[in-house]
Amino acid sequence: MKVIIISVNQIFLAIFLIVCTPYVLFSQEEADTIRIKHPGLFFGIHLGPIQTHLVNEGSLSVSDLVSEKQNSFGGGLEIGYFFSNYIGLSSGISFVSCKTQLTLNSYQNKFNTLDTENEPYERQVSGTNIQELQKVGFLSVPVCLNIRLPLNNAIGFILQPGINLSVPVNKSYTTSGTFTFKGYYPAYNALLENLPAFGFPVNISSVSAGDLKIKSVNFNALVSAGFDFFVQKKIQVAVMACYSRSLLNNSAYSFPDKFQLSSDVNQINSLMGGSNNVSVQSIGANITFRYFIKSHF
Repeated sequence: MKVIIISVNQIFLAIFLIVCTPYVLFSQEEADTIRIKHPGLFFGIHLGPIQTHLVNEGSLSVSDLVSEKQNSFGGGLEIGYFFSNYIGLSSGISFVSCKTQLTLNSYQNKFNTLDTENEPYERQVSGTNIQELQKVGFLSVPVCLNIRLPLNNAIGFILQPGINLSVPVNKSYTTSGTFTFKGYYPAYNALLENLPAFGFPVNISSVSAGDLKIKSVNFNALVSAGFDFFVQKKIQVAVMACYSRSLLNNSAYSFPDKFQLSSDVNQINSLMGGSNNVSVQSIGANITFRYFIKSHF
């Protein structure tokens, strides 16, 4: 499968081309016929590509986490009202799928436990080439201030700062790695290893999947900026770059005194459990189509 990588420069180049093309094609006669005074009430739909990043700030035994942004998508519906040519408010509902690839080159841990015969021993765990894919889908309700600076009768620059209330609707992880398990019995001064039948395998590949623990309600600051233009008196198209970042820690994990990534074969906990802070970031572009129900021309 060929992976398409979206860079920030490509996003802004696409915005520039999309905005400039209709601007050039817009004849002066058409622009003169669209006299926008108080646009009024509108409904809209928006969608576009984004890069998302679930930032896991690792600590303790997972302090060397490396995370990569992933390409995704976002879209939604909106309703709003412009009180004048310059100021308006909008809200609605939107969905964003956030994904991040985490890599941890090496991991080591040990803890005291009991074997099947209730014999106490120290279990030693080491791992290499650990990778985790985290996926969280957020259903959001944004509230945005719309600041519009008209450039002529039909085209304007628009800035949308706002706040997002986000609720996770799906949240999963898949982790893989190569692990070695050893057992040290202090009563016998013996170290057991390479004994898979007794639970001490060496260099065994493990895969585990489960649900992430994400807070049920999260708040994000967001801002969008770009250009809009009226293709007809009641139909507007806007092309904008957008950025969003969570304001608080999104993780619902109880931070442990000592994080255990794995304690047995094919049992791997999420790396998010060993992070002291998790934030969500996204950057991308969207195209918005608006239909004005009530307008004053």
